[in-house]
Amino acid sequence: MAKPFSVERTLELSALVTLVGIILAVAGLADMTAGTVGLGGWSIWALVVGVIVFLFGIFWLSGYLRNVRDFKALIGEQSKAAFIKSMDEIEYLAWKLPLRYEDELMEKKKRFGLR
Repeated sequence: MAKPFSVERTLELSALVTLVGIILAVAGLADMTAGTVGLGGWSIWALVVGVIVFLFGIFWLSGYLRNVRDFKALIGEQSKAAFIKSMDEIEYLAWKLPLRYEDELMEKKKRFGLR
């Protein structure tokens, strides 16, 4: 079953949101200090919204990268007993991540002879 676009493209979307936040914050800051961007009275709002969007993007990106790191650590387990013991956590992480991670989990299960 296909996953939502926001799940399949989490890395790209979170990096884009982070970049937009940086650009908006820098534009607001540049307009406040030198008046070069031409935002008028909106420069403080651009700065505030840019910082909020940047923080949201960083939070989203770090959560995704943490889930990938945890998944890779758990899926890399060579012991069948340890793999089975952490199966619930691995399946939950695969569910939260893009479809290619579920495929990787299925391959590992097949290799260990699990269903």
